[in-house]
Amino acid sequence: MLTMLAHSQFNMDLKARLDYQELHQAQLNDIWGYVDEEGNEYAIVGTTKGTSIVDVTDPENPIEVFFEPGTETVWRDMVTWGDYAFISTEAEDGMLIIDLSPLPQSNNLPVSYYHGNGGVEFKRAHTVFATDGLCFLFGSNVGNGGVLILDIETDPMNPTIVGSFDNWYVHDGFVRDNIMYLGHIYEGFFSIVDITDVDNPILLGTKTTPSNFTHNIWPSDDGNFAFTTDEVSGAFIAAYDISDPTAIFEVDRIQSSPGKNVVPHNTHVINDFLVTSYYSDGVTIHDATYPYNLIEVGNFDTHPLQTTGFDGCWGAYPFLPSGTILATDREYGLFILGATYQKAAYLEGIITDISTGLPIDNVKVTITNWAHINHSNEDGFYATGRSYDGVVTVTYEKIGYYTEVDNIVVENGVLTTHNVQMIPIPPYVINITVMDESNGNKISNAFIRIENNQVTHEGITNGIGEEDMNLYYQSLYTVTVGKWGYKTKCLEIELNQFSPDMTVELEQGYYDDFSFDFGWTTAGTSTTGKWVRDIPFATTEMANPGFDAPWDCGKHAYITGNEPNYDFTVDEVEDGDVRLFSPMMDLTTYPDPHVNFYMWFYNRYGDGPVEDSLSIFIMNGLETVKIDGLKVRTYMDNWVHSSIRLQDHITITSTMQLYVMTSDYNPDWNIVEAGFDHFYVTNGSTVATVDMDKTKTLSITPNPFTNYVKIENASIGMDYHVFDLNGREITAGKVLQTGFELNLQHLNSGMYLLKVGTTTERIIKN
Repeated sequence: MLTMLAHSQFNMDLKARLDYQELHQAQLNDIWGYVDEEGNEYAIVGTTKGTSIVDVTDPENPIEVFFEPGTETVWRDMVTWGDYAFISTEAEDGMLIIDLSPLPQSNNLPVSYYHGNGGVEFKRAHTVFATDGLCFLFGSNVGNGGVLILDIETDPMNPTIVGSFDNWYVHDGFVRDNIMYLGHIYEGFFSIVDITDVDNPILLGTKTTPSNFTHNIWPSDDGNFAFTTDEVSGAFIAAYDISDPTAIFEVDRIQSSPGKNVVPHNTHVINDFLVTSYYSDGVTIHDATYPYNLIEVGNFDTHPLQTTGFDGCWGAYPFLPSGTILATDREYGLFILGATYQKAAYLEGIITDISTGLPIDNVKVTITNWAHINHSNEDGFYATGRSYDGVVTVTYEKIGYYTEVDNIVVENGVLTTHNVQMIPIPPYVINITVMDESNGNKISNAFIRIENNQVTHEGITNGIGEEDMNLYYQSLYTVTVGKWGYKTKCLEIELNQFSPDMTVELEQGYYDDFSFDFGWTTAGTSTTGKWVRDIPFATTEMANPGFDAPWDCGKHAYITGNEPNYDFTVDEVEDGDVRLFSPMMDLTTYPDPHVNFYMWFYNRYGDGPVEDSLSIFIMNGLETVKIDGLKVRTYMDNWVHSSIRLQDHITITSTMQLYVMTSDYNPDWNIVEAGFDHFYVTNGSTVATVDMDKTKTLSITPNPFTNYVKIENASIGMDYHVFDLNGREITAGKVLQTGFELNLQHLNSGMYLLKVGTTTERIIKN
């Protein structure tokens, strides 16, 4: 046993910790509990090297009383029924069964291994559950990996198969009163199944979960609600009304450490509370008295770092009669915790328009010094709260309304009602006319976006090239206008109720920085990593860059897969190809047409030769020719510009199309990601222009720095971005003057990436 450093905690305290690195040189996985006939309490601990049983009757002095070694593996899951423990594993050991009845008089515990029966060869299962004389194996090697149902009442040490449900792979599940609640992680939904007749399971209903990666599910005690987790970065604990399984609907969702993209693992219901193993955030407790208003009321952080991966707390077991919570941290061992289940201070009400009396939806409701944000629904109803009582300052915000700030007294365990009437802001109208720069003709169906930090307004010009935009705030706005066949234009302008109408002139030409959807199409055989037009979401190793190509409007690009997950192995191209096709182009009016674009390509890991590439093709309606591409074994740290003379490759026609393809074909496995951005056609090469820009020597001093860095030799108005080493944007802005000093005193010590224009430099803060 080791003395631990201080942990972040609230309404939970550490009784003891058992170090399994010291005990067995092993890491941990899941956890369950057991109580013998004398009332002694035990932890059944999954380790990478076997199963451990620990007496925790005295929570401050845990003692291991039994260890059953097994094949080394990351995954073990366990459950008890009566005096028996059932342990599944992804190693091919079968299912371990331990007879716990000799405890506490003897720790010589009989064991057996189940390997199937009736012609079924059972080798492994991801998780296990048991109740009412039945054992349920989830994610096994049998069939689709659904549910195997075993009789353990007749002879617990020698189960027999009595039923199955194999519609989909099941990652984890819970069973009560002949109802199975199942998490289908790869399908992204949960199901509810009636097994009154185990030979004939009946599917009652399904429901997708917020991140479409349903890891576990647990119902409320009354069976009217269920709670799930999705095992991806930035996912939620979500609550659903399941009172009618044919019409399940979500009622709330919540994150621990909002914005930090921590991964939730398993949630459990105990009375009116949820106890969740939350990886690098440790263990959390949420008050679920009102399932539509989940509120965090306790936590204990088992892990010293906060990461977006699978470090930290794997399992948490809250069902011991003493109230002791058992938690397994993968790296730091078994934590034995005390907990105070404190009711939250609840706040809810109706938000209406003071002029019309009608409800207002999507009002942002925040409590000062409380990280969780809520929004009103279509009926104007909102529900929020916090873990402790007192006077709370609540802010109600919505575009088009004056912000309302109220001070409200709330009490623990008390539901406080506070209705709000919001005052609308009178709008002002800006008329925008879009014209062809060369001939003055009005351009219909042109896209318009007006945005600032608060709001985005979008519109399309009518048949006479005009669009009226209703604005509410005096502000500096970015105005972006574009249409296929013209060069997108973006400008910054101060707008208010006294601003004159605007006219925007567009230059003819083929151009797309993907600020708007001009109709590029996608195809391919890969089931993941499909081309999507989006703001790039940064991943580890910058497999997805987290920013678009330089020198264009907006922040969008086309990228292969953009799931909100920092794990670079998620939503990458796999077992197939993905293709991106431009709209048609008539390039016969260009004497010497060149296509210009920026590419991003990542190809790393795996075995065998490098066979995957990013390829650029041009088509003229009769033939298809490859004109450019990238093929690398490692990642790149920036977008690559290219300018290709088409006459060197293909006959120019009025039906030209460009298409982009990347792939990752079996049997060679690699992590493959790609990006494509800032496409435009010119009459002549742009390489000289790009090379000339690179000759400017950017100077960033001092480096390392303490609070400020000075940026020299950058053009005024040039964009800068600061990223951490995972590619997440920390701050951004524009160079405002020669010798611009960038204030970075808010950053923690460490290494960062500073991108100014097209140049990216590593900077170090002391």
